[in-house]
Amino acid sequence: MATITYTPDNVTLMSARMGAVPQEFSDQILTGVKTGSAFMRLAKAITIAKPETQFTHMSGVGAYWVDEGARIQTSKPTWLKLTMRAKKLGVTIPCTKEHLKYSVSDFFELMKAEVAQAFYRKVDAAAFAGIDNPYAFSVLQSATAAGHVLTKTGDAYADVNEAMGLVEDEDFTPNGLAALASQQREFRGARDAAGAPIASVAAGAPDEVLGLPVAYLANDAFDKGPIIQIVGDWNEALYGILGGIDYQILTEATLPSIEASDAPGEPFSLAERDSIALKATMEVGMMITSDKAFTVIQR
Repeated sequence: MATITYTPDNVTLMSARMGAVPQEFSDQILTGVKTGSAFMRLAKAITIAKPETQFTHMSGVGAYWVDEGARIQTSKPTWLKLTMRAKKLGVTIPCTKEHLKYSVSDFFELMKAEVAQAFYRKVDAAAFAGIDNPYAFSVLQSATAAGHVLTKTGDAYADVNEAMGLVEDEDFTPNGLAALASQQREFRGARDAAGAPIASVAAGAPDEVLGLPVAYLANDAFDKGPIIQIVGDWNEALYGILGGIDYQILTEATLPSIEASDAPGEPFSLAERDSIALKATMEVGMMITSDKAFTVIQR
């Protein structure tokens, strides 16, 4: 992690093109990541202070991951020693060259929300669906391994109830639901066998479906992939954030993951567009401790 050796309010971005994001803005961005990420809202946070961290976790009965590629079987509840490895996540955001004239503080005040959104979308895509995933784990991978993948029937009550049942059959307790934003309408209109609404909406609190708090994601969170809902015991999904955020200002790069609206299919060239780009990186650890604690509902 880089160290700041200047006063961010008095130095322009042109003079400080790489380093650590100032602590004030790093903290705000990380808060935005944790509140914006559906995975982080549902999962259990642990404290990590180094790239490879060992910690203890209370297991139930079944097969548990204790490390990448290492799984053990337990026949009774027990404390497990687990290993989480932090991976570097990077996001790149184009902006105009005019930003080079901004002070470092003014630049990150302007960009902090966009940086947080880029990070939490990347975290959710990797953790839920395994998209561009540096980890050995994802919720979809675990649910698939456990045989807990359902196809949507059109009856939201039956779908969520069955998803919960698969988790409960494995002696886990469902305690949260992740869903695409498009599912809100269906949840609001759904009724159980007695005709009662399955959704509860209250100001200032997360929506609930069959008693499960819901964390919604953007409809394109999984690149229009098949996942629409995930039910789980989120005590078996863990994450940790290591340190703050580093940045670098790019001026000559070509960005293959970004395309201009007037040139579809073509990589974004900063030089040709007279632009710069902010590259930000943070280190995040993530692991799923038991495959059987999750059910995925697909289209």
